[in-house]
Amino acid sequence: MSERPGAGELTVEGPVGRLAASRGGTAGGGLPVVLVHGINMDRHVWDALAARLGTDRETMAIDLRGHGDSVMAGPFDAGAYADDVLAVMDAAGIERAHLVGTSFGGAVTATVAARVPERVASVTAIGSAVSVAGAVDIEGGIAAMAELGPPAFFRGFMAQASFAPGTDPQLVEEAVAAATRPERGLELIADVVRTAFSADAGDAVAAVKAPALVLTGEHDQTCPIPAGEVLAAALGTELQVLAGRGHMAVVEDPDGVAAVVRPHLAANDGPAAG
Repeated sequence: MSERPGAGELTVEGPVGRLAASRGGTAGGGLPVVLVHGINMDRHVWDALAARLGTDRETMAIDLRGHGDSVMAGPFDAGAYADDVLAVMDAAGIERAHLVGTSFGGAVTATVAARVPERVASVTAIGSAVSVAGAVDIEGGIAAMAELGPPAFFRGFMAQASFAPGTDPQLVEEAVAAATRPERGLELIADVVRTAFSADAGDAVAAVKAPALVLTGEHDQTCPIPAGEVLAAALGTELQVLAGRGHMAVVEDPDGVAAVVRPHLAANDGPAAG
């Protein structure tokens, strides 16, 4: 297998403007894998895992609208993000792929799979939930962000709730930098947070027919184990708990996550049913 021609950075015209993506991996292997980050992240959250998944398939990591190098315009619901994913897949000529999402990215992958089942070979959700509505004081968090400033707020939130104990502090700083890029003002961040934390992906999840893998970190406080169990049951599978990991398992332990995800992708590389 050889490195896929055109690997590197892409810019796509999405439904509301520019979408940035990173294409890598190898051609001639299994189906491509499309990687969808959660809110207040960017496509580089996947860099380490994409390198491991891309040894035998193409990878595509996307900056959703309002994040990274993509357009800073809403709306920011799962359906709008699904539009972004499909726009990048269309522009890149990806007819069918595995979808892997982390945090709210899991709801986005379910939305894509429910909308265009013929284009989705499998779904993997890491640190995701059907809904966390009511479990978080959204307005209190936004008020604290306004008082502390986004960098200080995210640094405290991520260190306490989103990473496993003992995680390299540099990972936290990288996550803070992605969340608080200068073009991501408080108003935009608040809109993204309100939308995601009040969302319910139940209808989309119920409609997913693709084989699913659901992973939750043992120490995930954002989408904890009970939330992962609900999501797994709704997708017709059993939750797999990542021992010692937190909400950001994809960067905490890319080797461990890849060891679980790669067999799932390989087992579902066949043609679409029917």
